[in-house]
Amino acid sequence: MSPEIGQAATRIGIFLIVTAGLLLLMVSRGSAEFVVLVLTIGLGVFLLGLVMFFARIGTPRWQQPRGPLEGPLPDGSKGQDDDERG
Repeated sequence: MSPEIGQAATRIGIFLIVTAGLLLLMVSRGSAEFVVLVLTIGLGVFLLGLVMFFARIGTPRWQQPRGPLEGPLPDGSKGQDDDERG
């Protein structure tokens, strides 16, 4: 996925969640607007989940950050902490 598309989709998802969440505080609980706002929050969460999924599968395994407990990289180097002193 292109970074620009992912960034735009993330912003749209956050906008949906925040806006619907704020409006949710102002409507009565049993109204149709309440249901629509809850569905909108669900849509925003789904969109963010989709972006995370596509970002995850779009990043090759060797470019993903590694934790300190995962050991050396397959090529024998230590990763980001490698210095060139030898």
